[in-house]
Parts: sequence; C-alpha cells; structure tokens
Amino acid sequence: MLELSPENRVLLPTCSWEAYDRLLADHQDQSGPRFTYDRGRLEITSPGPAHERASEFVRLLIFAAGEELDIDVFGLGSATQRSPELERGVEPDSSFSFRDSDHPDLAVEIEVSRSSLDKLPIFAALNIQEVWRYDLNRLTIFRLEGSAYRQTERSSFLPLTSAEITEQLSRAGDRSHVAWLRDLRAWLRAR
Repeated sequence: MLELSPENRVLLPTCSWEAYDRLLADHQDQSGPRFTYDRGRLEITSPGPAHERASEFVRLLIFAAGEELDIDVFGLGSATQRSPELERGVEPDSSFSFRDSDHPDLAVEIEVSRSSLDKLPIFAALNIQEVWRYDLNRLTIFRLEGSAYRQTERSSFLPLTSAEITEQLSRAGDRSHVAWLRDLRAWLRAR
C-alpha cells in the first residue's frame, strides 16, 4: 500500500478506470487519501493539518451564512463525484447542494500545494456550477458558463463576494475558534 505523508501528491500518468474504481472501493470508509481521476491519469493526495483546518473554516463559514441568511445548505462533504462515461472523478475538499440533492452545486478546493491535475475541467465536466478555491491567502470564486469556468467576484448561491469571504477567513487565525464564529455570525446578521 502507498503511504503518503501530509500534503504529499503522487501522480500516476497511466491508470485504468477499473484500477481507480478499485481504489475508491478499498478506501470508501476512509477520509484519506483523496483521489482525482482524469481520463487515465490519477492523482493521490494526502491532506495535512493546515489544509484540513482551512477546509473546516470554509465549511463553517458556508453553514453559518446559510443559517444567518436563511438559505438552505446541504453539506455533501468530500463525497466522490465521478462519471465512468467521461472517465473523470474527483473528491472535493467540501461540497454543498442548495437544492437538497446528492449532486453538488458548489465545490470547495483548498490549495496548500498545487495539484498536478487541473481540477476545474473535471468539475466542469461533472456540471458543478460553482467552485471556490482558497490558497490560505485569498478565496477565488469560479462560476460555470457553458463548459468552462469564469472567475467572478460574487457567489451565485450565497450573497457574498470573494473579498468578503477572504476577509472573514483571514480573521480565523487571529482569535479563538469560538470568538471567530461568534463574530462571523454577527457580521452576517448585520448585512
């Protein structure tokens, strides 16, 4: 079995769909590693503590925004999204539906280190309408238009801009978890 230390990425340039499918089955009840498959190429990622912490803060922000702004948000976690017909599959860091569906409307990617595979075309092929990328300094929002993503300043699902989200996430490291969440909720209510 391949062992990965935190934040390691391994790219297998040649991998069959069947091998990818077996890996998913073998790891279905585990939180890691994460697998990204794109037409014969497989990336295996082991998220580390900084990655998981950032992912948790984004997840909390989305749920708090939904609650405070009275918007239904259904968490889908890092559930695998895949299509055998397209030979593509991905496990987002977090994903959300705003329609109580098993198919995500929004996927979140935390980028502590750069992926070997460009995940945006994979998300687009799987028809995920919006992707948020957070590199621990800045959150960028991408909206699906046709078959490709275009960077945009405002989310389609939450009335927030990338600058506002970035500002709120930057405050997460400045204080305790409880204080940050309390201040975030107050800021959302005041909007």
